[in-house]
Amino acid sequence: MGFSCRECTVYVVDGDADCRCSLAGQLQTDGLTVRAFESAEAFLENHDRVQAGCLLLELHLPGMSGLALQRCLNQRQISLPLIFMASSADVASAVTAMQNGALDFLRKGPDRSRLIARVNRLVAAIRTGRAVPGQRHPYAPSPDGWRHVRPALASPSTAFRSQLQHVE
Repeated sequence: MGFSCRECTVYVVDGDADCRCSLAGQLQTDGLTVRAFESAEAFLENHDRVQAGCLLLELHLPGMSGLALQRCLNQRQISLPLIFMASSADVASAVTAMQNGALDFLRKGPDRSRLIARVNRLVAAIRTGRAVPGQRHPYAPSPDGWRHVRPALASPSTAFRSQLQHVE
């Protein structure tokens, strides 16, 4: 179950000024609130953690890469639904992005209809409080947070083994 929110900001992070401004303008035409940034560093400095939103992130950025920003957000436990976009990308980068929690990985091009439709569906889900597929709850532990628990779950505890000896 999600939370209901009428205000939702679409954050666009793209190093290409023409693409960034064009995409931001197209999203604003659809009635969305957009904040655009030229770099991952600019986004990190100005992002409002309290404001509900989603992130459209270019894979190849000047300075910190899109994948590095995604890792940074995960480490800081900033849970923003994230869609990667790239003019060109290798399979390994796309797989890494998806494994680290990206909701989608779309190719940039002259026809943005798929990207715009995906963002509109995502914003609608956030605004109405519907669960966003693939997005963990903001208070859920990060997937990495369970790595210390898994070994303990894999074998019976010392207390359990002690009790089991008394039963046998």
